[in-house]
Amino acid sequence: MKARLKLVVLSAIVGSFIYLGLGWLVFDTLIGAYTEANTTHLSGFKKTADFSFLFLYLSCFVYALLVSFIQIHIAFHSSQQAFGFFAILGSLVACMTDFYWFATSHFYLNNTVILLDIIAAAICVGSLGIMIYFIQKKLSKNL
Repeated sequence: MKARLKLVVLSAIVGSFIYLGLGWLVFDTLIGAYTEANTTHLSGFKKTADFSFLFLYLSCFVYALLVSFIQIHIAFHSSQQAFGFFAILGSLVACMTDFYWFATSHFYLNNTVILLDIIAAAICVGSLGIMIYFIQKKLSKNL
């Protein structure tokens, strides 16, 4: 039991840094300008001066912990299975949040920005699934 918990936590720690970097690349660099131009800018909604990098990292860590926890309980036979499963999970979570925001607010200005966010989430979370698949595979041999 201790070995499995250690495997979950270690793979989540490593995965969280990968997910943070990948999220920055995809959500900030690749689609950030489009998202920024196609969402409502509500006064006080987005933090600038008091942005918390710690809580951004914790968000990535918790997502990596979720992926790591699920992965330890599902016996994926390949990295493609891991990618597919977690791409679907990521897109479902994005659908849940994006559809909620679209239904209850004027945050999104069009459907394209929602679609891009869902695709980006599928790619990022699917990639996180692959990374954690390989990390757990490698670490489980050493534990």
